[in-house]
Amino acid sequence: MTKPIVFFAILFMLFGASVSAQRNITVLDMDTDLPVKGVSVKVDQKHAVETDHLGRVSIPFVFDSIAFSHVRYEHEQLKMVEVGDTMYLLPIEHMLPEVKVNAASPQMLAMFKAWAMAGAMIGAAEAPRGIASFDFANLLDRRGRRDRKHLERAKTILEEWDKIPDEEKEEKK
Repeated sequence: MTKPIVFFAILFMLFGASVSAQRNITVLDMDTDLPVKGVSVKVDQKHAVETDHLGRVSIPFVFDSIAFSHVRYEHEQLKMVEVGDTMYLLPIEHMLPEVKVNAASPQMLAMFKAWAMAGAMIGAAEAPRGIASFDFANLLDRRGRRDRKHLERAKTILEEWDKIPDEEKEEKK
């Protein structure tokens, strides 16, 4: 009598283990290899779960198809044989259309120029004068010289941008 009970107990344990068998998948960002939280994983178009903060999700061991979807990533749908322990999602890149920026009003440009001149005057007033204020370390500072060259280049570019092209002058007339 005990043999059939043991047999049914073992059969029940094996059947119960196969029914509840789970498979763990980690979902990562393809560019950064970082886990992706909140990915909706839909198994056989029925069972939907989301990944946790480590990008992990438990799904049934046997299934036909699986779909991964997230707002910031490309949608993926795969067959069971194509899925491994790690799934990489490709980020969707959003590009803005071309933006046209119009120049500010003449009054605003005059205010900005006055503000820049005031700042330059304050800087000139605070600058050291005389030969005693010569800084020998500044002479050896290559980064400082490079930064000053970049600043001068940026100033010339900004001055060119401030100039109103002939086409716009004709449109304003």
